[in-house]
Amino acid sequence: MTTSIRSVKIKPTETITTLDVNEASIGADIIAAIGCRMFDVVGLEDDIDLFVDDEGLINGSTLNLPATVLAHRLGSRTVIFGTAIAVSVTGDGETVGLTDAQLARIQKSFAQKPDAGTVDALVESLSPFPTVVSMLRNI
Repeated sequence: MTTSIRSVKIKPTETITTLDVNEASIGADIIAAIGCRMFDVVGLEDDIDLFVDDEGLINGSTLNLPATVLAHRLGSRTVIFGTAIAVSVTGDGETVGLTDAQLARIQKSFAQKPDAGTVDALVESLSPFPTVVSMLRNI
């Protein structure tokens, strides 16, 4: 019997979908879902991890503003390029499915306009990308 891991797929185009990845083939499933050769993990608050394209910045992937905003809201000042996958993680570092509370926190983050502190942090993190900074100032 295979176990599915409830996750959220966050595309740069703001298309947010739930995704079930197979526990037995999680690495291959994540690589296929992101569309990358290698992935990295960004640790967020509330035991949420984002799997991201490790080469997103250098391979021409699109800036993922929704995932970048989520990361900033949940404690990581990172800029994400390409598709991201949000999952839960145990204290031992094992990838598991998102809980109802974690899924609700992610959905709430996408539904609300970023607060002033988050926008300021985003502007600082995205300063090497001037076009994006001008978009953020209009939020």
